[in-house]
Amino acid sequence: MACSRPSGQDPVARDRAQVIAAVQAAVWSFHAADTARDAEAVIRLMWPEFTMLADGARLGYDQAATGSREFMAGLALFHTVWSDLQVTPLGQHAAIASFQFRDSIVTRTGELVRGRGTTTFVWQRRHGEWRLLFADADHRPVVQ
Repeated sequence: MACSRPSGQDPVARDRAQVIAAVQAAVWSFHAADTARDAEAVIRLMWPEFTMLADGARLGYDQAATGSREFMAGLALFHTVWSDLQVTPLGQHAAIASFQFRDSIVTRTGELVRGRGTTTFVWQRRHGEWRLLFADADHRPVVQ
């Protein structure tokens, strides 16, 4: 006797699609916080165990939080375009998101800084909430 499944979407595919949608929403929440220069909103998207490689320098949660506050406080404008977002679920509670970025930053002193690069995020869901566990961002200057 063959087993049959009711018609409709495969539960694994449905779970995968739900993880992808949830992590995409979390990534865009991070983007919104970044462009609003809202360091506290960025920090709220990190788990206390968060670590980061920023251009090869390893930062823990406290360093990342302090750095976010200092960085955002020094900006007059932060425009960033993220593209080629790809989310890879690692199960129902973890996923990797990666994308390309192009930044145009104006500091409070009027300096214009342009950069581009790649970012990889590792997101983890706990108690229904997605936050960052790890990030890797590599910046390269845009030469005019």
